[in-house]
Amino acid sequence: MMKTRLFLVLSFFTLLLNSQTLTSNSTGFFEFTPTGPLSSKTMKVFYHIPNGSINQMPILFSFHGDARNADEYRDYWISMANQHKIMVFAPEFSEANFPGGDAYNLANIFDDGDNPSRSTFNATNEWTFSVIEPLFEQIKQAVSGSQEGYSAWGHSAGAQFLSRFVLYMPNSKLNVAVCSNAGWYTVPETTIDFPYGIKNGQLSENTLISAFSKKIVVHLGLNDTNPNDAGLRHNTIVDNQQGLHRLERGRYFFSTSQSKAQSLNTTFNWEKKEVANVGHNPQLMANNALTIFLNSSLSTNYYSNPTTFKIYPNPTKDFLFVDTSISKISKIEIYSIIGSLVLSKKLTTINSTEKLDISKLPNGVYFLKINSSAIKFIKN
Repeated sequence: MMKTRLFLVLSFFTLLLNSQTLTSNSTGFFEFTPTGPLSSKTMKVFYHIPNGSINQMPILFSFHGDARNADEYRDYWISMANQHKIMVFAPEFSEANFPGGDAYNLANIFDDGDNPSRSTFNATNEWTFSVIEPLFEQIKQAVSGSQEGYSAWGHSAGAQFLSRFVLYMPNSKLNVAVCSNAGWYTVPETTIDFPYGIKNGQLSENTLISAFSKKIVVHLGLNDTNPNDAGLRHNTIVDNQQGLHRLERGRYFFSTSQSKAQSLNTTFNWEKKEVANVGHNPQLMANNALTIFLNSSLSTNYYSNPTTFKIYPNPTKDFLFVDTSISKISKIEIYSIIGSLVLSKKLTTINSTEKLDISKLPNGVYFLKINSSAIKFIKN
């Protein structure tokens, strides 16, 4: 009798999730079915939604490693999500639906990623990447959201997937990508064949330029230096090109990408961050990744402490006042801690004080931006 009741409760819960009912203060999973060529690959999506208003709450995707343990990759973020009011979604790329590295790490760009050719190059709607944007839109619909974008964190195999997602789909709605401790990379080198370089990788120069303009952080544990770590790929090509361990390979990927952007005379918005006393540990890397999301969209490298305006009160609840001496202001923007634009106000007249209604924003940390200056404030 007890098992029957439990089954009915779970069935009802699953029915709610399948009808796309997501609420605040909830943890669980729902099933997502892609459309098109991937329609047979129904996925579990593990999620945690903190208490609060969710229609504007930032969305973070967490991409698992080769253990396919999406539930744990959600759990790494629960405490931090509650503290900073972030919705976390960890899609499961199961071995059954996305077998091996070809279908997950290499995203089914080619039928056989280690032997690329024009004839085996798949259509974009067959790429594993193609599930992410529709999933984001479905989540928005489920929370009646107005989010314009999302951010993402991947560790190990998840970092491989995410770094290639940025390279091959730079026009996505992704705001910030943090790629932690990838085992190896597709490096933008035209003299080395895909998957280690981009020769025969069907990646156009314009797509690469767009990818360099995205916000991606190559996130490396300084102790992730074991060349014999389980699952770390070794062969003559990748070892000679990128190095023998993850730290070495991540440094090579970043420096080579930076040089390539310079040779193309294009913007390079990527960053590299190295974490002391951490090896191949997803929880510790997630903890550190939070600090990147808290600061990356308005990092100190890009934004300075403003001397031309001030805001009050801070913290605030309903309204934020902006006193400014800037003479040329077209708009004021507010960003979430993970880089999503949550409010924008166009100015038709120049006043010494602007009043912003932020009452509908979820509680949390935000950045107010005017021109190239920004300041952090707290909504409570």
